[in-house]
Amino acid sequence: AIMALVKARRLLAPQNTRRFTGLGIGAPIQRLPLIGSALSANRTCQFSTYRPKTRKVEKVTEVGAHKWNPESKRTGVIGRKLGMMQLWDDWGMMRVVTVVQIDSEVLRIKDRLTPTGHAQLQLGGFEKNPEYTKGTLLGEFKKLGVTPKRKLVEFQVTPDAVLPVGFKIDARHFFPGQFVDVQGITKGKGFQGVMKRWGFGGQAATHGVSKTHRHLGAAGACQDPGRVWKGKKMPGNMGNKNQTAECLKVFKIDVKRSLLYLTGSVPGAKGGFLKIRDAFRRPFKEEEPPPFPTFIPAEGEEVPGEIEMALSET
Repeated sequence: AIMALVKARRLLAPQNTRRFTGLGIGAPIQRLPLIGSALSANRTCQFSTYRPKTRKVEKVTEVGAHKWNPESKRTGVIGRKLGMMQLWDDWGMMRVVTVVQIDSEVLRIKDRLTPTGHAQLQLGGFEKNPEYTKGTLLGEFKKLGVTPKRKLVEFQVTPDAVLPVGFKIDARHFFPGQFVDVQGITKGKGFQGVMKRWGFGGQAATHGVSKTHRHLGAAGACQDPGRVWKGKKMPGNMGNKNQTAECLKVFKIDVKRSLLYLTGSVPGAKGGFLKIRDAFRRPFKEEEPPPFPTFIPAEGEEVPGEIEMALSET
């Protein structure tokens, strides 16, 4: 009798439904519509309820200094690696620094905030010959009224740190003694073995080893699991990847030439482009806030030459 009832309900049910049964014997049978049929029946189905509501960005026409708070997030800058050199501080200690040239101009501000509540600034840096610029990009630069740029980068900032379009960021956006994160593309090494890529020791030089001195060796785990584990260190392409050097200290600033002297090394080769922003793991102190939203030079102010880190901070 139960099987006859089930067959009768199957025959009477619509074709575009699926059956869902409970776990117990004789549990009631429910009919759920297919996802595709539900969407086809209601084309106006919206999923905006699952996304946070976005707000429009209030664009500014003039930049003005205002108070910084720990929740604020400033924009970064575009840099180009010039090379490395040695400097000596006031204590006579040698410092190995990387010289980075910065050049950043605000080109565009996106209309809406991100789901996390940040505004997006598009920055361009380092002029490019229009003859070597693609036609589509050349038209975009003409609309913005600026010369073509070699590098375009987007930075997320809090709404209180939005800068006006056309504003050029000064080298004093950073100050000596603060920490920055530098992101760049590492040098490409091509296809390399495990000894160069991962620092493996290799196999023995003698005692039965034949022509496999720099080889990987065993890579599997026998019959259980019968496969090579994901993420296994093996030969492959080395370098040419995004890498971030964190918490590099700004040793000195050359304002006239827009140069930053950063302690330590940064990823990439000479001439490579970099993204420089405030260090994430070394936040600012409330008693020593940064220039916010950026450094604004006063009218008629004499531009200093070099600004070095204080003696007490070295």
